[in-house]
Amino acid sequence: MGWATKKNKTWELRHLMWTFTSIILFFPFPVHIHPFVMMSQASKSKVRSWYVMAWALLMIELALFGSFLFFWGAISQGMLLTLGGSVVSYILGNGLLLNQAKPYLKRLELAEVRPLTWIGSVEKQQRLELAQASMETPQSFVTKMLHYRKEINNTNIHQHIDKIIRLFHLLEQRDIMEAEKFLVRHGTVINVIRQYDELENTRLHNQVTIDSKLKLESVLAQAAIAIEQDVTNIIKSSLLDVSAESDVYIQTLKNRNLLKE
Repeated sequence: MGWATKKNKTWELRHLMWTFTSIILFFPFPVHIHPFVMMSQASKSKVRSWYVMAWALLMIELALFGSFLFFWGAISQGMLLTLGGSVVSYILGNGLLLNQAKPYLKRLELAEVRPLTWIGSVEKQQRLELAQASMETPQSFVTKMLHYRKEINNTNIHQHIDKIIRLFHLLEQRDIMEAEKFLVRHGTVINVIRQYDELENTRLHNQVTIDSKLKLESVLAQAAIAIEQDVTNIIKSSLLDVSAESDVYIQTLKNRNLLKE
């Protein structure tokens, strides 16, 4: 288990390589690389606010570089202010990179499960999706599942969540319409996981909470089995439709004397 995701720490460190490189490369000039690192991360994680922030930081860096060239050749108050501004920009930019490291890794983890769509900011998206109580969307469903998987400490719950995500992803790849129907039938599983997380967060270890957690774990285990059967039935039905269509096609070829009996 990693620092911010269910991936291992090597995976996380590999994806944060440029963040650490930006921190190590501390030179007043030329331009620091943190705006470019943030742009790259914004592109990979599809977060618009990070893009805007990266461009703002780049403009500051370019302005400081222009000021450095203007005051070059003499130790003046303007040069000292420019150098001080460069240090502040370095601290601010890399501080923001470190601050967004955890949500960046979570977005990359989500991208391995399903294609990402652009969002305004991570904070607003999380508040929107975690507060949403009505119809789930495929992305919000997976996002919530991954969120609670990270928060919950029970390995059995982790296994059930992983199984449900895998089955949902399989169904989504085959038929997006069926995936949306799946959310109508099984969206309640999010509430079960949320309730378990809330009980775990109480840090109470009396018999009532223990029994309640065991009950919710049992419900989730049964839900995982039911979901697997549901997805199996959908795939089976799809295969039967393909088989029937194939039989009609072969018979048509035979009727046109294009295929021998």
